[in-house]
Amino acid sequence: MATSLSDYPERFAPGIPVWLRPPRGTARAAVIERAWFHKGNVILKFVGLDHINAVEPLAGHQVCVPLSARVVPPPDEFFQDDLIGCRVELENGEVVGTVVDVVPYGGGALVVERIHPDGRRQECLVPFVRAICTSVDVVAKWIRISPPEGLLD
Repeated sequence: MATSLSDYPERFAPGIPVWLRPPRGTARAAVIERAWFHKGNVILKFVGLDHINAVEPLAGHQVCVPLSARVVPPPDEFFQDDLIGCRVELENGEVVGTVVDVVPYGGGALVVERIHPDGRRQECLVPFVRAICTSVDVVAKWIRISPPEGLLD
């Protein structure tokens, strides 16, 4: 059973090649044999993985399509993995930190890791809304923000 992060349920069609990416380590190739939805989740059956013992080690893996198979998102929409690694900076160009995760709180928030001059690391949540994230360039890997007072404290 998997939680779908895709807005495109056709992603789970039989014969689609995917990558099974563990939290750490190397991804492995797989092919979807069957898929069906149950209570808001997707159940996936992969070619050649025919026994529960073969799939139990895959718990916690992400099912990813190759970059070449991704759809182009509508304007002002982004894939979460394209946001991770983006440099976050203020409107004046001052670097705030780097996006290390995207969490679904509210409408979505960026987890930004800040490294202070003394070497101390701090994570802060930046709501991913136009009023705060004023411009995004996932190709150049930066996000400009205009945070309200106290957001980065």
